[in-house]
Amino acid sequence: MYIRSLWVDHNGETKQLLRALNQYLLGLIQLPELVYVVSAGEANVLLERPVVEFLAQLEQAGHNIQFVGSACTSFHAAILSYSMQPEDDALVINLELGKDRQQECLDALGIGVKSGQDGLDVITGVAVTWLSKQYHAQSLCQISSCDILSQAPSLSGAHELVQNLKKLISTNSSRTSKVASFDIKSRWAKGLLKGFSQEEKSQWLPSIENDGFHYLSIKPLGEIQAYCLNLGVEDLWLLTLGGGGRAGCIRVQKALKPEEQLLSRLVHTETLSLENAYNKFTAAQHIGDALGQDYLPHVRNALIYPQKKYRGRHNQTFHWVLGSGSWRSLLENQGAKHG
Repeated sequence: MYIRSLWVDHNGETKQLLRALNQYLLGLIQLPELVYVVSAGEANVLLERPVVEFLAQLEQAGHNIQFVGSACTSFHAAILSYSMQPEDDALVINLELGKDRQQECLDALGIGVKSGQDGLDVITGVAVTWLSKQYHAQSLCQISSCDILSQAPSLSGAHELVQNLKKLISTNSSRTSKVASFDIKSRWAKGLLKGFSQEEKSQWLPSIENDGFHYLSIKPLGEIQAYCLNLGVEDLWLLTLGGGGRAGCIRVQKALKPEEQLLSRLVHTETLSLENAYNKFTAAQHIGDALGQDYLPHVRNALIYPQKKYRGRHNQTFHWVLGSGSWRSLLENQGAKHG
């Protein structure tokens, strides 16, 4: 699997970022019909009306929009889903928009910026990745491995997750392989890091996330851009932690090998109603906005990825599907509720 083009932007708020996104897409020729939309905040991002307007426009232009995710490893979820589809090309669009919407998901889980929490502070942004199963002269790099490992809900779960990470990297690495750290302002991350020796960690490239700033699902893309495309690292393992005990692992290689394909994976897909998810987040906001009550527990309940029943299940992805409606009808419904 190849990355044909990659673009990331963190400048501005929702409307400015969507304008920049639209401008970038207009510069691409013959966009793939298949478009994956991902956001670490799940359907909560859809409470930002400009986001739904953007998706309705994509739908009107004839694109097949798939809304998938798996917390901050949502880019990984798109790769895994795309690997099982027949299409040669797909676009992955990361929409980490709406500072309040994204931050309240972290705060609801106790890892955000509220008093006594870990201190993860969201940096909003957008990203576009053109993925292709065929080698092109424009190909920038190759994705040769992708997994979402999950920590089992047991006393030995963290230890087993660390061992799985080590095994995956050591089994599929070369002498020139580099690792991008998953270090972040998180008690869970600090605990997992203790499972790696100082010698191991001393060889790692630093995470682009520091001082508590959190790029959500865009982290691995920022590191591909920084290390592979700008600094010329030829063989890189990207480690990205995701909520619900997940660790995303992607291997990106600069040396393009048309004969090699992404290794097939057993992927668990949970199909969910997009309308139901949207309504749950809308109801949570109503509790806070209209009733003035603590709505964060309701935001947590609306999130799918923290649920314990998915713990310990590797390569778990979530796919939210529209019912009989469309993105346009979801937009009209949003207008009816807020008009």
